[in-house]
Amino acid sequence: MTATNHALTGAIIGLVIGEPLIAVPAALASHYICDVIPHFKRDMSADKLLKSKWFRNYLVVDASLCLLLVAGLAIFRPEHWFLASVCAFIATSPDMLSIGGYIKTRRGQQWKQGLYTKVAHGIQWFERPIGAVVEIAWFAAALVLLVPFLR
Repeated sequence: MTATNHALTGAIIGLVIGEPLIAVPAALASHYICDVIPHFKRDMSADKLLKSKWFRNYLVVDASLCLLLVAGLAIFRPEHWFLASVCAFIATSPDMLSIGGYIKTRRGQQWKQGLYTKVAHGIQWFERPIGAVVEIAWFAAALVLLVPFLR
């Protein structure tokens, strides 16, 4: 799932629940639940994908949308906006554990996946180009749920 969709899911959890002791663990759990849902991945080898200009641009756009979400929360300041921002980060953070592998691959160095990475990738049983349909639908549904909080 895109970082943007993870962040939107986490933000909605924070806004709806409003209690940090429940919302933060729920936001973390949402990451893995979302990764079980079919989602998008380009149809190419991991090594080629991570080295591609397309993937670098994809990461920049995805990160920019996450920052835009948090900026929107800070500007509109709905109730529990700060918790929503934290939950957006928490929901996205497990993917940040892959940054070392991304950097090593881009540098042409060997990267050996650890146990966590193998488990995290293992739950993503359906990553295919057609998963973009699910990603777009998730994004649209999340915006429909989020917008009323920003009024």
